[in-house]
Amino acid sequence: MKLVAIDIGTTKICVLIAQQTIDNSFEIIGIGTAPSKGLARGVVVDILSAAHSIKTAIKEAELMAGCKVESALIGISGSHINSFTSQGMISLKHKDIREHDMNQVLAVAQAVPLAEGQQILHALPQFYTIDGNQKVQDPLGMFGMRLEVQVHMITGAIGSVQNLIRCCELAGVKVQDIVLEPLASAHAVLSADEREMGVALLDIGGGTSDFAIYQHGAMRHTKVFPYAGTLFTNDIAVVLRTTLADAERIKKEYGCVYGDYVVPGHEIEVECAHGDQKMMVQESQVYEILECRITELLLLVEQEIEHYYVSVSGGAPHGGLVITGGGSLLHGLQEHAQRLLRLPVRIGRPKVIHFKEFLENPMHATGYGLLVYGMKKLHGDARTSFNGSLSQKVLSRMKSWVFDFF
Repeated sequence: MKLVAIDIGTTKICVLIAQQTIDNSFEIIGIGTAPSKGLARGVVVDILSAAHSIKTAIKEAELMAGCKVESALIGISGSHINSFTSQGMISLKHKDIREHDMNQVLAVAQAVPLAEGQQILHALPQFYTIDGNQKVQDPLGMFGMRLEVQVHMITGAIGSVQNLIRCCELAGVKVQDIVLEPLASAHAVLSADEREMGVALLDIGGGTSDFAIYQHGAMRHTKVFPYAGTLFTNDIAVVLRTTLADAERIKKEYGCVYGDYVVPGHEIEVECAHGDQKMMVQESQVYEILECRITELLLLVEQEIEHYYVSVSGGAPHGGLVITGGGSLLHGLQEHAQRLLRLPVRIGRPKVIHFKEFLENPMHATGYGLLVYGMKKLHGDARTSFNGSLSQKVLSRMKSWVFDFF
C-alpha cells in the first residue's frame, strides 16, 4: 500500500510517496519539490498558482516513484488557526461512565459560539472530573453522578480549508485527510517521552511559525505566530536595500543569531535592489537584523510557555523546547534560545532511514511527520465513513484526529 504526503508551505511544496513495508513501517520511494506560489502566511491567495505548484511537485515525485498519485494527506496551518479552552458537564444516567457519555460531554464542550466563518478543527480533552473530585485522563468504566471535561479547542477558517482542498483537486489529487501541521511535525521530531513529560515545539516555516505544548502524550496548547522565514528575508532586503532573491541567499549562507559566531570585520557582497551594482556590507549587520527578529519571536514563545504553565500546571516543560522547520537552520539559534529562555533547547530533525541527507533536514519535519501520522492512523481506529461533501468529510475527520490517534 502506498501513502502520499503533501507539505503545502508558503515557500515550498514537498511531496513524499511511501510504500508500506512488511513490518508495518514505510519506505520512501518518491520525493518531489517545487517553489510555492499563491500562498501567503500559510493561506491560499491564488488558487491556480498554488495548484500549479502542487502539480509540479507531484509530477517530480511520481517520476521518481514510478506510480500515479491519486490521494494524499496534507497539512494545514496559517494565521486563521486559533485556540481556546472550553468546559462541558453532564449528569450520568447509568452511573458507570460509557463511551456515549464521553462523547456527549465533549459535544457539550464544543457547543460554544464561534466567530463567523470559523469551524472547530480539534477538540482535545485536557482532563475529566467525576463528581468534582480528582482529575482523570480516561474515565471510561468509572462510577459517578456528574462528568465534566476541560477541552482545548482549535478552530480554523472554513474558507481556508476549502481553498486548500480545491488546490489539490485542481492538481489532480483527492484529499485523503488534513492534519494540523504541529501534529505532523511532532510525530517527526518529538519522542514519546518528551510528549509525555512535557515539551514545547516551535516550527519556524516560511509564512508562519507554529507553536505547541505537549504534555501527558497529547497536544495541550497551540499558537500561530506571524513571524517566519519570509519575514526574515524581507527584513534583510529592506535594511540592506538588496533584492529579495539575494536576501534569501544571504539568510541561508550567513544567517546567524548568536553573536559569538559572527566574524568581526567580515564583509559580504550583496546585490543592490536598483540596477546591477553590488556593494559590501558587514556580516554583523545581517546578524543584527536576524537576531532582533528571532528574539521577538522567542519572547512570544516565552510568554506562551509562561501562560500555559503558570495558569495550568506551574513549572516549565521538562523536555525544554524543540525548534524545527526551515527557520531553525539559522546559525546559533539553539544557543541563542537557550540563553534567552533558560531552557534546554535542541533542533528537531526527522529520524529517517532512507534519503537521510535530504529528509533529516528540519524543513522536512512536517512532510515526513505526515507520513508517520498517516501510517499510525492506518493501524489505529480510523473512522472512514462520512456523509456530505469532501470538505465536510475532511472537517468531520479533523474533529476526530485526537481521539483516533491518542
